Order: sequence, then C-alpha cells, then structure tokens
Amino acid sequence: MASTIKRIALQNKSSGKISFDDLARLAPVLQTQSDRDFTPLWGVRAQISVLQKGDPVPTGVWPVYFLDPNDPDAGDGSFLGVHQDKDGQPYAYVLDTGDWTVTASHELLEMLADPFGNTLKSGPDMDPQSDGHQVNYLVEVGDPCETFSYTIDSIKVTDFVTKDYYLANTNGPYDYMGQLSKPFEVPPPGCYISWQDPKDGHWHQKTPDGQFTDIGAIDSRKNPRDDRDSLSGEKEEGRHNLQKILSAYQQKSKKN
Repeated sequence: MASTIKRIALQNKSSGKISFDDLARLAPVLQTQSDRDFTPLWGVRAQISVLQKGDPVPTGVWPVYFLDPNDPDAGDGSFLGVHQDKDGQPYAYVLDTGDWTVTASHELLEMLADPFGNTLKSGPDMDPQSDGHQVNYLVEVGDPCETFSYTIDSIKVTDFVTKDYYLANTNGPYDYMGQLSKPFEVPPPGCYISWQDPKDGHWHQKTPDGQFTDIGAIDSRKNPRDDRDSLSGEKEEGRHNLQKILSAYQQKSKKN
C-alpha cells in the first residue's frame, strides 16, 4: 500500500536575508532529498510547497517557519525544532542564521519521521557508566549525525540516520552518508541523542559536547518530546544552533 503523502509548506517569517525566492529554490531540493534519499529508507512521502509571507497555512499542511534569531517565538532556543499546535498538528521553527538550509532539511526530516514526538526505540544504554540495560531512545533522525551534510543542486542538506541505526546487530547503513559505523553511534562534538531509562525513571542525553547527562524525571503524562524539551530548557539552544555546532566540529577536526 502506498504511504500517505505529508503536505509541507515553507514560510518566511524573518526580516533577514531569506527571501521567497530563496525558499522557492530550497523547496525542490528538499523534495529531491525526500523522494530520492529519505522515502526509500523511511517509507514516508512529502509534498513540499512555499507560501508567501503572511499567507494562511491551508488545513492539513504542516508548516516550516523561518524566524529571526531575536523573534519572540525563538525564545531561549527551546521553541526551535518540531512541535505541535493546539490542534495537534506538527510545525517546525528554523532560525534565519548560518547554515539555515541544513537546519530546514533537518527539521523537515525529523517532522516526517516522527511528527508527534512519541516514537521510542529500545536499545542498550550507551552511557559507559551503565550496565548496558535496555532503554528507550527518542527517534530524531537528524540529531545523531547533524554535523554531516551533503549538497543537492549546490544547496546543503542534512545527513540523517536510517532505521538500522536504532536496531542492534544490524549491518547498516546507519546513516545516509555512511558516516556512522554502528547502531546508536553519536560522534562528538555536535551530535546528540536522548533516551528514557525505565530503571531510574529519568531522561538522559549524550550532549553535543560529548557528555552523558541525567536531565530529570520522566513525566509520563506528557508527550515524550515535549517532556524532554521542558527538562532541557535553555540548553535546547545549544542543540538547535547548527552554526555553533558546526563551528565546534570544524575546530575539533582541525585539531585532529
């Protein structure tokens, strides 16, 4: 059976350098990435369009909004990424800064893979201080490899993990670009992953700086992604500021 097509619209809300024409050039690139690269691996299809600034978002369309860095909706960074509106419909925020085309690709693919932020995959606890018991990883397809990107028609888009990434004892590939060599690999600096540990009832992360942290108790009444985000608070900015992450990655690469 053919998969349902998710309708996505790009819309500029920034006053910065991004224009309607920029989004009109980006849309077919994201369409190619979705059709050619993502759908064969994840089985999710998208139809991507562009809205003029200020146009209403049609019913059933999931918007990707482009914001100024100082936009109130961007807040301290915790409102960036993928969320749900009051009617439960997914939307995403992208900052008009740095490698914004990579960020847009990242948020689009994460919205397609897990639009409601509630998909968890079981796997061994990666924390080296753990006994390796089974924990539940939140599926975010761009985060574990977000320092890697490739180009389509000279426009940069994000790398992303495959379904095999969340399965132990598989042969891969584990990400589209072939940068990862095993399931649940999170190369520092800049990449990260979040998981629920049923043993202690807490959320844990491997953060962009490579640290393993306990960020707080799980609230089972909340949507998993929203629960994680509420615990991360202002630390979200570090996870969503791709320019800062890429800068750290490039500095580390030069040292090595």
